[in-house]
Order: sequence, then C-alpha cells, then structure tokens
Amino acid sequence: MARPVESGALRRAVLRANTHLLLTGVMLFQFTGMLLLAIRSDSFDLQALLFAAALPLTTFAVVKLYSKIWPVDRALLILTLMLCSISLVTLKDIARSSITPQTQAVYMLAGLVSMAIGIVFIRHVRSWDKLALPLMAVTFLALAAPLVVGSWQNGAKNWLKFGSGDALSVQPSEFGKLSLIFILASQLSNRPRFRKCLPSLLYAAALCGLLLFERDLGALLLYFLTTVMMFYAATSNLPITLAGLGMGVGGALGAYHLFPYVAKRIELFQNPWSDPLAAGYQIIQALIAIGSGGMFGMGLGLGYPRDIPLYHSDFIFAAICEDFGLVFALAMLGIYVLILMRGASVAMNARTSFHALVAFGVVALLAAQTFIIVGGNIKLIPLTGVTLPFVSAGGSSIVSMMGAMGMLLGISSLNAGDEAEDLRRLEWREGSL
Repeated sequence: MARPVESGALRRAVLRANTHLLLTGVMLFQFTGMLLLAIRSDSFDLQALLFAAALPLTTFAVVKLYSKIWPVDRALLILTLMLCSISLVTLKDIARSSITPQTQAVYMLAGLVSMAIGIVFIRHVRSWDKLALPLMAVTFLALAAPLVVGSWQNGAKNWLKFGSGDALSVQPSEFGKLSLIFILASQLSNRPRFRKCLPSLLYAAALCGLLLFERDLGALLLYFLTTVMMFYAATSNLPITLAGLGMGVGGALGAYHLFPYVAKRIELFQNPWSDPLAAGYQIIQALIAIGSGGMFGMGLGLGYPRDIPLYHSDFIFAAICEDFGLVFALAMLGIYVLILMRGASVAMNARTSFHALVAFGVVALLAAQTFIIVGGNIKLIPLTGVTLPFVSAGGSSIVSMMGAMGMLLGISSLNAGDEAEDLRRLEWREGSL
C-alpha cells in the first residue's frame, strides 16, 4: 500500500503534467487563431500577427510568474486565460476597427494586475470584520453616485464618466459585486443566527433598491442571486432562503407594475417580434445569428455579427455562435463549468468559513452572470444588461471579474500552503517512527 506522502507526490506530478498540457493547448489556440486572422484577407493584418506572438508569450509568463510567487491553482488560472483569449480572438474578428481588441488587451493587462491584488489581499489581510463596515459605506456611496452625477448608457444610469470627452468610464456596480461578496462572507461566516444576518441582508436589499432606480436590472439580479446563494451556503436555512426567493419574486412583480421599462423588458421577452425594427431588434438579430452559425459556424470573418446591437458586450455569445458555431460555444461553456468545479473545490477545501464563503460567493457570481447573459441571448430568460465574464468587451467588467478570480486563486494558494504543511508534518512523523 502506497504511503500518503508518496501518493501526494504522485498526484502533484500528474496534476503538473495535466496543467502543462492544458497550457500548451491554450497557447496553440492563441497562436493559431490570431495567425488565421492575420492572413484571412488580401491585406496582411500586422496587428493580428503581433497578437499571435504576444498572447502565447504573455500567457506563459503569467502562469509561470504567478505559480512561482504563489502556489495558486494553475488549472484555474489557465482556464481563465483561455476565456480571455477567446475574447481577444472574437473581438479581433468582429471589431469595427482595430481599436476594440487593442483596448481590450489593455483592459486585460489591468485585469492581471487586479488579479494579483486580489491574491495578495485575500492572503495577507486579516482584519475582516474591521474592514466590513467602511467597505459597506464606500460601496453604498459608489453605487448611489450615478443617480446624482451619472450618465445614461444603454437605458441605464449606472456609469460615472471622467475627463474631457468621457475619457474614463467606470461602472461602480461591477466593483460593488466584489465588495458585496466580501461583506456577506465576513458577516455570515461561523453560521450566525438569522438575527445577526439581518443587517447584511438589509444592506444587500438597499443596494438592490439603488440598482432598480438606476435601471441596472442585470446587476440587480446578480446581487440578489449572489446574496441568496451565499446566505443558504452559510446558514443552510431553507425556509428563510425560500422566503427570500419569494420576496424577490414579489419585488419583481411589483417592479413590473410600477416601472414601465421593466414591463417592456418582459413584453419583449414574450414576443420580440411585436416591435421587430426597434425594441425587439437586438434579440431578433441575436437569434438569427445563433441559427445562422449552425453547428460549426460561418467561419472567421464570414458572419454578420455587426448586425447585432452591442455584439461586443451584451450579445457576444450570439456573435461567437455565428462565427464559430454551436459546438465551439458549448465547448466554451464547458470551460465555465470546469472553472466552477475547480472553484467549488477551492471553497470546500478552505480552512476557514470566511475563505470558504468568499470562494463560494465568487463561484455563485460567475455561475449566475454566465447563466443570465447566455439565457438572455438564447431567449431562455428576459434580457438584462450584463457581460459574459472574461469574454465581453469592457474595462470595468474584465477588471472586476479578474479581481474576483484573484481572490479565488488566493484562497487556493492558502489551501495549497496548508496541504504542504500537512505533508511536511506527516513526513516528520513518519521519519521519527
């Protein structure tokens, strides 16, 4: 029978080999995709060729650097970088100009910095309870600011714009998701009674109210679902969880009758062909694009994703289906599933309830956001304005989600450190026998 230490070493060797294979596959996808885009037209695309060289090198350097500094879950990191690669290849294929993929690459570099900050933050900050209250105040003020000085964009007043010509645009609700996870984890850890949970739940409800008045229905739904799932994970209180879901349904019905824009969203979901040239145009074009792509897609540059409004953000899943096909889109969703499974494993192996809840909150957020945007694109649920994590264009989205993934990787590194320490102790005990 194999000794525990030997079994642990064998398991690590197998995992190392698998991650090397996974990394090689991601780098090949990056190189091949960008190279095909470089030579697809009569005029050679130098930018795509530069991406073909830079993307694999950057991915390799990031994986090696992060793994050397921290014992992070490399498979989780590589899968995240794969989704970012799909984003760049897709945006390079369908962008109206060379600016969009270039800008997205800059956002992703900022996201890598955000990821590193998330790792350091979760590994070294200890005074969770002391940070929760100031963070609650800052988050509430940040989400309330667009109501006063924000600007309307795509039917929602949830943007803060700075500089001449709106040089910098920030969506506070994107970063508020991370703070909400942190606040709920700090307040709900150690399985508190419902009375002690009530302040954090009322706070989450207040944030949802702000988002309702800002017409940011996608963020509102994300905040609500994340809160409900984290509460149930922390307390296992099914009756109160079901009551919370019931209150959410009641609130949705109330919003349907009180706010005309909510009623319009529901009506378009039921029958987008009632207004095919105006309000229903985007969902109709998305469905046409998905159907046109078939199983294997129309090919790079051969589809018409630009006919879809917001094809680079809210409807990027439909654009991917048209150019790459249903098989590729399902494979991409499989990557999300693998990330969720790895994230769930990180949560279950966490040594403290706080870290477990943070990890679970990130997993819940990622699952809910992916479901909402994909479900909206295929007309499974009413359309709401959220981005496909790591894939849709946008600075606030990519930076915040990479920061969330950084917190998850930070917890995985703490788990790995604990496991290594356990193995060292086991080796010492066996050596002393």
